[in-house]
Amino acid sequence: MQRRSFVKGMAAGTAALPFASKGSIWNGKSGQPNFLVICCDQLQSVALACNGNPDVKTPNIDRLAREGCSFRRAYCNNSVCMPARATMMTGLYPRQHGCITNGTKLPEDIPTLPQVLSRHGYRTHAVGKLHFQPLSSRDSAESLDSWMDGTITSLPDNYYGFQSSDFIGGHVNYCFGDYTNELRRDHPGVYEKYSREHAFWRSEGMHQTWKMTVPPELHYNTWIAEKTIRVMDENKDNPFFVWCSFPDPHFPFAASEPYADMYDPSKLSICPTAFEPVDEPRTLQKRRDFFGKQYQFDEKSLRATAAQYYGMITHIDDSIGKMLDAMNRNGLLENTIIVFLADHGEYLGSHHLIQKADWMYEELARVPMIWRVPGTLRAGKGSDSVVSQVDLVPTVLDYTGIDVSEFDTRKNFSAPPVLFPGRSLRPVLSGTDVLEEKPAFLEYDEDWHASGFYRVRTLIDSRYKLIVYTHTGGGQLFDLKTDPYERNDLWDSAEHRAIKVSMMEALLREASTYDRVDQKRVCGA
Repeated sequence: MQRRSFVKGMAAGTAALPFASKGSIWNGKSGQPNFLVICCDQLQSVALACNGNPDVKTPNIDRLAREGCSFRRAYCNNSVCMPARATMMTGLYPRQHGCITNGTKLPEDIPTLPQVLSRHGYRTHAVGKLHFQPLSSRDSAESLDSWMDGTITSLPDNYYGFQSSDFIGGHVNYCFGDYTNELRRDHPGVYEKYSREHAFWRSEGMHQTWKMTVPPELHYNTWIAEKTIRVMDENKDNPFFVWCSFPDPHFPFAASEPYADMYDPSKLSICPTAFEPVDEPRTLQKRRDFFGKQYQFDEKSLRATAAQYYGMITHIDDSIGKMLDAMNRNGLLENTIIVFLADHGEYLGSHHLIQKADWMYEELARVPMIWRVPGTLRAGKGSDSVVSQVDLVPTVLDYTGIDVSEFDTRKNFSAPPVLFPGRSLRPVLSGTDVLEEKPAFLEYDEDWHASGFYRVRTLIDSRYKLIVYTHTGGGQLFDLKTDPYERNDLWDSAEHRAIKVSMMEALLREASTYDRVDQKRVCGA
Protein backbone atom coordinates (compact mmCIF):
# COMPACT_ATOMS: atom_id res chain seq x y z
CA MET A 1 0.00 0.00 0.00
CA GLN A 2 1.66 3.20 -1.20
CA ARG A 3 1.24 6.13 1.16
CA ARG A 4 1.06 8.82 -1.49
CA SER A 5 0.09 9.17 -5.12
CA PHE A 6 3.74 9.29 -6.08
CA VAL A 7 5.01 7.72 -9.27
CA LYS A 8 5.88 4.12 -8.52
CA GLY A 9 9.09 2.42 -9.58
CA MET A 10 12.80 2.50 -8.93
CA ALA A 11 15.00 5.45 -9.58
CA ALA A 12 17.79 4.90 -12.04
CA GLY A 13 20.91 3.86 -10.21
CA THR A 14 24.20 2.16 -10.82
CA ALA A 15 24.51 -1.38 -12.08
CA ALA A 16 23.40 -4.19 -9.81
CA LEU A 17 26.04 -5.50 -7.45
CA PRO A 18 26.94 -9.19 -7.59
CA PHE A 19 25.43 -11.78 -5.29
CA ALA A 20 27.27 -14.73 -3.85
CA SER A 21 27.85 -17.82 -5.90
CA LYS A 22 26.13 -21.09 -5.05
CA GLY A 23 27.11 -22.70 -1.78
CA SER A 24 27.72 -21.00 1.53
CA ILE A 25 27.33 -17.25 1.29
CA TRP A 26 28.71 -16.54 4.73
CA ASN A 27 32.11 -15.83 6.16
CA GLY A 28 34.32 -18.71 5.09
CA LYS A 29 36.11 -19.17 8.41
CA SER A 30 33.13 -18.86 10.70
CA GLY A 31 30.25 -19.91 8.52
CA GLN A 32 28.38 -16.91 9.91
CA PRO A 33 26.99 -13.89 8.05
CA ASN A 34 28.35 -10.41 8.64
CA PHE A 35 25.83 -7.67 9.43
CA LEU A 36 25.88 -4.01 8.46
CA VAL A 37 22.90 -2.16 9.94
CA ILE A 38 22.50 1.35 8.51
CA CYS A 39 20.20 3.52 10.62
CA CYS A 40 19.00 7.03 9.82
CA ASP A 41 17.34 9.45 12.21
CA GLN A 42 13.89 10.88 11.49
CA LEU A 43 13.60 9.45 7.96
CA GLN A 44 10.04 8.87 6.77
CA SER A 45 9.41 5.84 4.57
CA VAL A 46 7.95 7.85 1.69
CA ALA A 47 11.03 10.07 1.41
CA LEU A 48 12.79 7.47 -0.75
CA ALA A 49 12.58 7.03 -4.51
CA CYS A 50 12.27 3.26 -4.13
CA ASN A 51 9.14 3.79 -2.02
CA GLY A 52 7.54 5.99 -4.65
CA ASN A 53 8.83 9.52 -4.02
CA PRO A 54 9.13 11.39 -7.35
CA ASP A 55 11.40 14.16 -6.04
CA VAL A 56 14.21 12.80 -3.89
CA LYS A 57 17.31 11.17 -5.42
CA THR A 58 18.34 8.00 -3.54
CA PRO A 59 20.01 5.73 -6.15
CA ASN A 60 22.10 3.76 -3.65
CA ILE A 61 19.27 3.08 -1.24
CA ASP A 62 17.20 2.14 -4.30
CA ARG A 63 19.97 -0.29 -5.22
CA LEU A 64 19.56 -1.97 -1.83
CA ALA A 65 15.83 -2.27 -2.50
CA ARG A 66 16.41 -3.78 -5.95
CA GLU A 67 18.85 -6.32 -4.58
CA GLY A 68 16.93 -6.96 -1.38
CA CYS A 69 13.45 -6.61 0.05
CA SER A 70 11.89 -3.28 0.99
CA PHE A 71 9.20 -3.61 3.64
CA ARG A 72 6.94 -0.76 2.59
CA ARG A 73 4.82 -1.04 5.74
CA ALA A 74 7.47 -1.07 8.44
CA TYR A 75 6.77 0.85 11.64
CA CYS A 76 8.70 2.19 14.58
CA ASN A 77 7.66 0.98 18.04
CA ASN A 78 8.13 4.43 19.57
CA SER A 79 8.03 7.80 17.83
CA VAL A 80 11.18 9.33 19.36
CA CYS A 81 14.85 8.41 19.23
CA MET A 82 15.91 6.76 22.47
CA PRO A 83 13.11 4.23 23.00
CA ALA A 84 13.09 3.29 19.31
CA ARG A 85 16.85 2.71 19.26
CA ALA A 86 16.73 0.76 22.52
CA THR A 87 14.05 -1.45 20.95
CA MET A 88 16.25 -2.17 17.93
CA MET A 89 19.12 -3.14 20.23
CA THR A 90 17.08 -5.39 22.53
CA GLY A 91 14.16 -6.70 20.48
CA LEU A 92 11.83 -5.52 23.26
CA TYR A 93 9.08 -2.96 23.50
CA PRO A 94 9.93 0.16 25.56
CA ARG A 95 7.60 -1.14 28.30
CA GLN A 96 9.90 -4.19 28.50
CA HIS A 97 13.39 -2.68 28.31
CA GLY A 98 12.58 0.37 30.43
CA CYS A 99 13.74 3.21 28.17
CA ILE A 100 10.24 4.59 27.81
CA THR A 101 10.92 8.07 26.43
CA ASN A 102 13.71 10.47 25.53
CA GLY A 103 15.70 11.54 28.56
CA THR A 104 15.52 8.11 30.16
CA LYS A 105 18.26 5.51 30.01
CA LEU A 106 18.45 2.03 28.54
CA PRO A 107 19.26 -0.10 31.62
CA GLU A 108 22.74 -1.54 31.27
CA ASP A 109 21.74 -4.98 32.53
CA ILE A 110 19.26 -5.59 29.69
CA PRO A 111 20.78 -7.98 27.10
CA THR A 112 21.48 -6.34 23.75
CA LEU A 113 22.02 -7.78 20.30
CA PRO A 114 25.70 -6.72 20.01
CA GLN A 115 26.34 -8.12 23.50
CA VAL A 116 24.94 -11.52 22.57
CA LEU A 117 26.68 -11.55 19.19
CA SER A 118 30.03 -10.71 20.77
CA ARG A 119 29.68 -13.76 23.04
CA HIS A 120 29.37 -15.85 19.89
CA GLY A 121 32.55 -14.61 18.24
CA TYR A 122 31.29 -11.51 16.46
CA ARG A 123 33.31 -8.33 16.22
CA THR A 124 30.86 -5.60 17.26
CA HIS A 125 31.44 -1.95 16.45
CA ALA A 126 29.26 1.18 16.38
CA VAL A 127 29.80 4.16 14.09
CA GLY A 128 27.82 7.37 14.45
CA LYS A 129 24.80 8.00 16.64
CA LEU A 130 23.79 5.66 19.47
CA HIS A 131 21.61 7.62 21.94
CA PHE A 132 21.06 4.96 24.58
CA GLN A 133 21.66 7.52 27.32
CA PRO A 134 20.52 11.18 27.57
CA LEU A 135 22.44 14.00 25.94
CA SER A 136 21.65 16.57 28.64
CA SER A 137 22.74 14.67 31.75
CA ARG A 138 26.23 14.84 33.21
CA ASP A 139 25.68 11.30 34.52
CA SER A 140 25.43 10.01 30.95
CA ALA A 141 28.23 8.50 28.87
CA GLU A 142 26.67 10.42 25.98
CA SER A 143 26.58 13.80 27.74
CA LEU A 144 27.00 16.69 25.29
CA ASP A 145 28.57 19.00 27.89
CA SER A 146 30.99 16.38 29.16
CA TRP A 147 32.19 15.55 25.66
CA MET A 148 32.54 19.19 24.63
CA ASP A 149 34.56 20.21 27.71
CA GLY A 150 36.79 17.12 27.56
CA THR A 151 35.48 15.43 30.72
CA ILE A 152 34.59 12.45 28.51
CA THR A 153 36.85 11.54 25.60
CA SER A 154 35.50 8.13 24.62
CA LEU A 155 32.63 5.76 25.22
CA PRO A 156 33.32 2.87 27.61
CA ASP A 157 34.58 -0.38 26.12
CA ASN A 158 31.77 -2.86 25.47
CA TYR A 159 29.24 -0.06 25.63
CA TYR A 160 25.92 -1.95 25.48
CA GLY A 161 27.81 -4.78 23.83
CA PHE A 162 29.74 -2.75 21.27
CA GLN A 163 33.38 -3.68 21.75
CA SER A 164 34.47 -0.37 20.22
CA SER A 165 32.96 2.71 18.67
CA ASP A 166 33.41 5.83 16.57
CA PHE A 167 30.83 7.99 18.27
CA ILE A 168 28.71 10.97 17.26
CA GLY A 169 26.01 12.45 19.46
CA GLY A 170 23.56 15.22 18.64
CA HIS A 171 22.71 16.71 15.25
CA VAL A 172 24.08 19.38 12.91
CA ASN A 173 25.05 22.44 15.02
CA TYR A 174 25.12 20.48 18.29
CA CYS A 175 26.94 17.38 17.11
CA PHE A 176 29.67 16.10 19.45
CA GLY A 177 31.80 13.06 20.13
CA ASP A 178 34.81 11.42 18.47
CA TYR A 179 34.04 13.09 15.15
CA THR A 180 33.81 16.56 16.66
CA ASN A 181 37.04 16.09 18.62
CA GLU A 182 38.88 15.07 15.44
CA LEU A 183 37.33 17.88 13.41
CA ARG A 184 38.19 20.61 15.93
CA ARG A 185 41.74 19.29 16.27
CA ASP A 186 42.55 18.75 12.58
CA HIS A 187 40.36 21.35 10.85
CA PRO A 188 39.93 24.45 13.03
CA GLY A 189 36.97 26.61 12.14
CA VAL A 190 34.95 23.94 10.30
CA TYR A 191 32.83 22.93 13.29
CA GLU A 192 31.47 26.48 13.58
CA LYS A 193 30.14 26.24 10.00
CA TYR A 194 27.43 23.86 11.22
CA SER A 195 25.71 26.68 13.09
CA ARG A 196 22.79 28.79 11.89
CA GLU A 197 24.81 31.95 12.56
CA HIS A 198 27.43 30.87 9.99
CA ALA A 199 24.90 29.66 7.39
CA PHE A 200 24.95 31.14 3.88
CA TRP A 201 21.13 31.10 3.89
CA ARG A 202 18.58 30.95 6.71
CA SER A 203 14.83 30.41 6.53
CA GLU A 204 12.82 33.25 8.03
CA GLY A 205 9.76 31.06 8.49
CA MET A 206 11.44 27.97 9.96
CA HIS A 207 14.08 28.64 12.60
CA GLN A 208 15.35 25.05 12.24
CA THR A 209 16.13 25.40 8.50
CA TRP A 210 19.33 26.74 6.92
CA LYS A 211 22.12 26.00 4.41
CA MET A 212 25.69 25.26 5.47
CA THR A 213 29.17 25.65 4.00
CA VAL A 214 30.62 22.59 5.74
CA PRO A 215 32.74 20.88 3.05
CA PRO A 216 31.17 17.50 2.14
CA GLU A 217 34.50 15.74 2.62
CA LEU A 218 34.60 16.98 6.24
CA HIS A 219 30.90 16.45 7.01
CA TYR A 220 30.03 13.75 9.53
CA ASN A 221 28.30 11.71 6.81
CA THR A 222 31.65 11.22 5.08
CA TRP A 223 33.37 10.49 8.40
CA ILE A 224 30.75 7.83 9.21
CA ALA A 225 31.16 6.19 5.81
CA GLU A 226 34.96 6.14 6.08
CA LYS A 227 34.97 4.75 9.63
CA THR A 228 32.48 2.07 8.63
CA ILE A 229 34.54 1.04 5.61
CA ARG A 230 37.67 0.85 7.74
CA VAL A 231 36.23 -1.35 10.47
CA MET A 232 34.61 -3.72 7.96
CA ASP A 233 37.83 -4.00 5.96
CA GLU A 234 39.87 -4.70 9.11
CA ASN A 235 37.49 -7.50 10.09
CA LYS A 236 36.60 -9.02 6.74
CA ASP A 237 38.07 -12.37 7.79
CA ASN A 238 35.93 -12.51 10.95
CA PRO A 239 32.16 -12.21 11.39
CA PHE A 240 31.20 -8.65 12.28
CA PHE A 241 28.15 -6.68 13.36
CA VAL A 242 28.56 -3.00 12.51
CA TRP A 243 25.96 -0.43 13.53
CA CYS A 244 26.32 2.51 11.12
CA SER A 245 24.09 5.35 12.29
CA PHE A 246 23.65 8.69 10.52
CA PRO A 247 22.34 11.59 12.68
CA ASP A 248 20.51 13.01 9.63
CA PRO A 249 17.95 13.92 8.36
CA HIS A 250 16.85 14.88 11.89
CA PHE A 251 16.25 18.59 12.45
CA PRO A 252 17.83 21.13 12.26
CA PHE A 253 17.15 20.80 8.53
CA ALA A 254 20.50 21.99 7.21
CA ALA A 255 22.34 20.45 4.28
CA SER A 256 25.83 21.35 3.13
CA GLU A 257 26.78 22.26 -0.42
CA PRO A 258 26.10 20.95 -3.04
CA TYR A 259 23.14 19.17 -1.39
CA ALA A 260 21.78 22.41 0.10
CA ASP A 261 20.96 23.67 -3.42
CA MET A 262 20.16 20.34 -5.04
CA TYR A 263 16.36 20.64 -4.79
CA ASP A 264 14.23 23.53 -6.05
CA PRO A 265 11.61 24.14 -3.32
CA SER A 266 9.02 25.32 -5.85
CA LYS A 267 9.13 22.01 -7.72
CA LEU A 268 8.72 19.66 -4.74
CA SER A 269 5.59 17.74 -3.89
CA ILE A 270 4.18 18.44 -0.44
CA CYS A 271 1.72 16.37 1.53
CA PRO A 272 -1.87 17.30 0.52
CA THR A 273 -2.94 17.56 4.17
CA ALA A 274 -0.31 20.22 4.92
CA PHE A 275 -2.74 23.15 4.78
CA GLU A 276 -6.09 21.44 5.13
CA PRO A 277 -8.35 22.25 8.10
CA VAL A 278 -7.44 20.05 11.06
CA ASP A 279 -10.20 18.21 12.93
CA GLU A 280 -8.64 16.28 15.80
CA PRO A 281 -9.54 15.09 19.32
CA ARG A 282 -9.27 17.75 22.03
CA THR A 283 -6.18 15.97 23.35
CA LEU A 284 -4.29 16.79 20.17
CA GLN A 285 -5.68 20.29 19.90
CA LYS A 286 -4.33 21.03 23.35
CA ARG A 287 -0.89 19.80 22.22
CA ARG A 288 -0.99 22.20 19.28
CA ASP A 289 -1.99 25.04 21.55
CA PHE A 290 0.87 24.29 23.92
CA PHE A 291 3.60 24.00 21.28
CA GLY A 292 2.35 27.18 19.60
CA LYS A 293 4.69 28.63 16.99
CA GLN A 294 6.31 25.29 16.14
CA TYR A 295 3.23 24.45 14.06
CA GLN A 296 2.80 27.83 12.41
CA PHE A 297 4.39 27.89 8.97
CA ASP A 298 3.46 28.83 5.42
CA GLU A 299 3.93 26.90 2.19
CA LYS A 300 7.12 28.76 1.22
CA SER A 301 8.78 27.82 4.53
CA LEU A 302 7.63 24.22 4.31
CA ARG A 303 9.01 23.86 0.79
CA ALA A 304 12.35 25.32 1.88
CA THR A 305 12.50 22.83 4.74
CA ALA A 306 11.61 19.93 2.43
CA ALA A 307 14.44 20.95 0.09
CA GLN A 308 16.96 20.77 2.93
CA TYR A 309 15.46 17.53 4.25
CA TYR A 310 15.83 15.91 0.82
CA GLY A 311 19.33 17.31 0.43
CA MET A 312 20.34 15.68 3.72
CA ILE A 313 18.86 12.38 2.51
CA THR A 314 20.76 12.46 -0.78
CA HIS A 315 23.97 13.24 1.12
CA ILE A 316 23.39 10.11 3.21
CA ASP A 317 22.66 8.16 0.04
CA ASP A 318 25.98 9.19 -1.51
CA SER A 319 27.75 8.07 1.67
CA ILE A 320 26.01 4.71 1.48
CA GLY A 321 27.17 4.45 -2.12
CA LYS A 322 30.77 4.83 -0.98
CA MET A 323 30.29 2.01 1.51
CA LEU A 324 28.67 -0.27 -1.07
CA ASP A 325 31.45 0.39 -3.57
CA ALA A 326 34.09 -0.42 -0.94
CA MET A 327 32.25 -3.60 0.07
CA ASN A 328 32.10 -4.62 -3.57
CA ARG A 329 35.84 -4.14 -3.97
CA ASN A 330 36.60 -6.07 -0.79
CA GLY A 331 34.26 -8.96 -1.50
CA LEU A 332 32.05 -8.16 1.51
CA LEU A 333 28.80 -7.91 -0.43
CA GLU A 334 28.87 -11.67 -0.86
CA ASN A 335 28.71 -12.51 2.83
CA THR A 336 27.17 -9.47 4.54
CA ILE A 337 23.52 -8.92 5.33
CA ILE A 338 22.73 -5.22 5.00
CA VAL A 339 19.77 -3.71 6.83
CA PHE A 340 18.65 -0.15 6.15
CA LEU A 341 16.13 1.46 8.49
CA ALA A 342 15.30 4.50 10.64
CA ASP A 343 14.36 5.10 14.25
CA HIS A 344 11.20 7.09 13.38
CA GLY A 345 9.77 9.27 10.66
CA GLU A 346 9.13 12.98 10.11
CA TYR A 347 5.82 14.80 9.56
CA LEU A 348 7.27 17.14 6.92
CA GLY A 349 4.08 19.18 6.79
CA SER A 350 1.46 16.44 6.99
CA HIS A 351 -1.58 17.61 8.98
CA HIS A 352 0.28 20.91 9.36
CA LEU A 353 2.96 19.35 11.55
CA ILE A 354 6.74 19.40 11.47
CA GLN A 355 9.39 17.25 13.17
CA LYS A 356 8.09 14.40 15.41
CA ALA A 357 6.45 13.13 18.61
CA ASP A 358 2.80 13.22 19.65
CA TRP A 359 0.69 12.62 16.52
CA MET A 360 0.85 9.01 15.29
CA TYR A 361 0.25 9.75 11.62
CA GLU A 362 1.84 7.53 8.98
CA GLU A 363 4.57 10.03 8.07
CA LEU A 364 5.92 9.68 11.60
CA ALA A 365 5.11 6.06 12.41
CA ARG A 366 6.13 4.41 9.16
CA VAL A 367 9.85 3.98 8.57
CA PRO A 368 11.98 2.48 5.80
CA MET A 369 13.19 -1.07 6.30
CA ILE A 370 15.23 -2.80 3.60
CA TRP A 371 16.99 -6.14 3.98
CA ARG A 372 19.66 -7.08 1.44
CA VAL A 373 20.48 -10.75 2.00
CA PRO A 374 23.00 -12.18 -0.50
CA GLY A 375 21.38 -14.77 -2.72
CA THR A 376 17.84 -13.96 -1.58
CA LEU A 377 14.97 -15.08 -3.77
CA ARG A 378 13.05 -12.00 -2.70
CA ALA A 379 15.30 -9.49 -4.42
CA GLY A 380 13.41 -6.53 -5.78
CA LYS A 381 9.95 -7.84 -4.96
CA GLY A 382 9.30 -5.86 -1.79
CA SER A 383 6.67 -6.60 0.80
CA ASP A 384 3.51 -4.93 2.07
CA SER A 385 3.39 -7.04 5.24
CA VAL A 386 3.14 -5.03 8.46
CA VAL A 387 6.45 -5.33 10.31
CA SER A 388 8.21 -3.25 12.95
CA GLN A 389 11.53 -2.65 14.67
CA VAL A 390 11.03 -5.52 17.15
CA ASP A 391 11.53 -7.89 14.20
CA LEU A 392 15.18 -6.89 13.78
CA VAL A 393 16.67 -8.93 16.65
CA PRO A 394 14.73 -12.19 15.99
CA THR A 395 15.71 -12.04 12.30
CA VAL A 396 19.41 -11.59 13.07
CA LEU A 397 19.26 -14.44 15.59
CA ASP A 398 17.59 -16.65 12.98
CA TYR A 399 20.41 -16.06 10.48
CA THR A 400 23.09 -16.68 13.11
CA GLY A 401 21.45 -19.71 14.73
CA ILE A 402 21.68 -18.13 18.20
CA ASP A 403 18.89 -19.20 20.55
CA VAL A 404 16.53 -16.59 21.99
CA SER A 405 17.27 -17.94 25.48
CA GLU A 406 20.40 -15.74 25.39
CA PHE A 407 18.05 -12.82 26.09
CA ASP A 408 16.18 -14.45 28.98
CA THR A 409 16.71 -12.35 32.11
CA ARG A 410 14.07 -14.10 34.21
CA LYS A 411 15.80 -17.52 34.16
CA ASN A 412 12.62 -19.04 35.48
CA PHE A 413 12.55 -22.73 36.18
CA SER A 414 10.15 -24.50 33.86
CA ALA A 415 7.84 -22.22 31.88
CA PRO A 416 9.35 -21.06 28.57
CA PRO A 417 9.95 -17.31 28.71
CA VAL A 418 7.79 -14.87 26.77
CA LEU A 419 10.51 -12.60 25.43
CA PHE A 420 10.32 -11.16 21.96
CA PRO A 421 7.18 -9.53 20.64
CA GLY A 422 8.68 -9.65 17.15
CA ARG A 423 9.36 -12.51 14.80
CA SER A 424 11.95 -13.50 12.24
CA LEU A 425 11.51 -12.08 8.76
CA ARG A 426 13.75 -14.75 7.26
CA PRO A 427 10.91 -16.83 5.77
CA VAL A 428 9.70 -13.97 3.61
CA LEU A 429 13.25 -12.78 2.87
CA SER A 430 14.15 -16.24 1.58
CA GLY A 431 11.06 -16.23 -0.61
CA THR A 432 9.85 -19.54 0.77
CA ASP A 433 6.96 -18.38 2.94
CA VAL A 434 4.67 -15.51 3.83
CA LEU A 435 4.53 -13.71 7.15
CA GLU A 436 1.74 -14.42 9.54
CA GLU A 437 -0.20 -11.21 10.04
CA LYS A 438 0.84 -9.38 13.20
CA PRO A 439 -0.12 -5.78 13.98
CA ALA A 440 2.51 -3.18 14.81
CA PHE A 441 2.35 -1.85 18.38
CA LEU A 442 3.59 1.67 19.17
CA GLU A 443 4.09 3.32 22.55
CA TYR A 444 4.72 6.96 23.37
CA ASP A 445 4.97 8.69 26.77
CA GLU A 446 5.83 12.30 27.58
CA ASP A 447 5.87 13.97 31.00
CA TRP A 448 8.63 16.55 30.61
CA HIS A 449 6.56 19.46 29.34
CA ALA A 450 4.22 21.58 31.41
CA SER A 451 1.40 20.61 29.04
CA GLY A 452 0.65 17.64 31.29
CA PHE A 453 1.15 13.90 31.21
CA TYR A 454 0.66 12.48 27.73
CA ARG A 455 0.42 8.78 26.89
CA VAL A 456 -0.68 7.20 23.62
CA ARG A 457 -0.80 3.60 22.41
CA THR A 458 -1.23 2.63 18.75
CA LEU A 459 -2.03 -0.61 16.94
CA ILE A 460 -1.71 -0.93 13.15
CA ASP A 461 -2.89 -3.98 11.22
CA SER A 462 -3.06 -4.68 7.50
CA ARG A 463 -5.88 -2.15 7.06
CA TYR A 464 -6.74 -0.18 10.18
CA LYS A 465 -4.90 2.03 12.66
CA LEU A 466 -6.19 2.43 16.22
CA ILE A 467 -4.80 5.24 18.40
CA VAL A 468 -5.75 5.37 22.08
CA TYR A 469 -5.08 8.37 24.34
CA THR A 470 -4.81 6.41 27.56
CA HIS A 471 -4.56 9.29 30.01
CA THR A 472 -7.01 11.82 28.60
CA GLY A 473 -9.47 9.38 27.02
CA GLY A 474 -10.67 9.09 23.43
CA GLY A 475 -8.72 8.13 20.37
CA GLN A 476 -8.67 7.83 16.60
CA LEU A 477 -9.41 5.08 14.10
CA PHE A 478 -8.36 5.21 10.46
CA ASP A 479 -8.98 2.95 7.49
CA LEU A 480 -5.61 3.16 5.77
CA LYS A 481 -6.89 1.35 2.69
CA THR A 482 -9.61 3.85 1.82
CA ASP A 483 -8.13 6.84 3.67
CA PRO A 484 -4.33 6.75 3.28
CA TYR A 485 -3.95 10.39 4.32
CA GLU A 486 -5.86 9.82 7.59
CA ARG A 487 -8.45 12.52 7.00
CA ASN A 488 -11.51 10.61 8.23
CA ASP A 489 -11.49 9.64 11.91
CA LEU A 490 -13.79 6.61 12.46
CA TRP A 491 -13.51 6.54 16.27
CA ASP A 492 -17.19 7.46 16.75
CA SER A 493 -18.45 5.63 13.67
CA ALA A 494 -21.23 3.17 14.55
CA GLU A 495 -20.43 1.22 11.40
CA HIS A 496 -16.88 0.62 12.62
CA ARG A 497 -17.68 -0.05 16.27
CA ALA A 498 -16.97 -3.80 16.01
CA ILE A 499 -13.61 -3.12 14.38
CA LYS A 500 -12.69 -0.66 17.13
CA VAL A 501 -13.65 -3.14 19.86
CA SER A 502 -11.65 -5.92 18.19
CA MET A 503 -8.57 -3.73 17.85
CA MET A 504 -8.90 -2.48 21.43
CA GLU A 505 -8.85 -6.09 22.61
CA ALA A 506 -5.82 -6.85 20.41
CA LEU A 507 -4.01 -3.79 21.77
CA LEU A 508 -4.73 -4.84 25.35
CA ARG A 509 -3.49 -8.37 24.72
CA GLU A 510 -0.30 -7.12 23.09
CA ALA A 511 0.45 -4.70 25.92
CA SER A 512 -0.28 -7.24 28.66
CA THR A 513 1.50 -10.18 27.02
CA TYR A 514 4.79 -8.38 26.56
CA ASP A 515 5.60 -6.60 29.81
CA ARG A 516 8.66 -6.18 32.03
CA VAL A 517 11.08 -9.11 31.84
CA ASP A 518 14.19 -7.64 33.48
CA GLN A 519 13.76 -8.97 37.01
CA LYS A 520 15.41 -12.33 37.62
CA ARG A 521 13.23 -14.89 39.38
CA VAL A 522 15.24 -16.62 42.11
CA CYS A 523 12.73 -19.03 43.65
CA GLY A 524 9.12 -20.18 43.60
CA ALA A 525 7.86 -18.14 46.56
